[in-house]
Amino acid sequence: MKRILYGILICSVVGSMVACSNGDYQADPTSPVNGAVNPATPLGGDEFTWSGSEPLSMDVNGKKWVADFASFVLDTSGSNVLTAYKTGSPAVIHMVLRDVWAGNTYPMEWKNYSRRSEWYDSVQGNWIKYTSDMSNSGGVKILVNDTAVIEGKFYFKGVSIDNKTVNISNGYFKVRKY
Repeated sequence: MKRILYGILICSVVGSMVACSNGDYQADPTSPVNGAVNPATPLGGDEFTWSGSEPLSMDVNGKKWVADFASFVLDTSGSNVLTAYKTGSPAVIHMVLRDVWAGNTYPMEWKNYSRRSEWYDSVQGNWIKYTSDMSNSGGVKILVNDTAVIEGKFYFKGVSIDNKTVNISNGYFKVRKY
């Protein structure tokens, strides 16, 4: 009888551990819950199938966000730096894309400081920074990068210092270089 009870107890514990979820990701990356990409299987170049609006658009935790203004700067390290915001929105996106060429797909992931995205959001005047280089997922596909324009598609899971997350999906940018 003890063996049966221990067996049931062990099966219950194992079953509950297998069923646990921290809620950050759905196992199915096509789930409508938040549009997040499964970090265990990042997107390949041909999987960046969405479109977007100029100068920069994306889904933030499943809600559409379109920037009114985006700027481009080539910094001293040779990085393409994009910054975009929406008038009246307490949020800004900042992207650093170093060594990126048209037609290629690049990761934005844990401690990758050459290619990263940052989402800044203000809650009651307190700015929270969510960054792709503190997470384990993200990618950017560069469509055009010439002397006049940089254009691409992106996604990432941003993590803040206090371990809050934001899921950025269906990202698109086309920014003129002035």
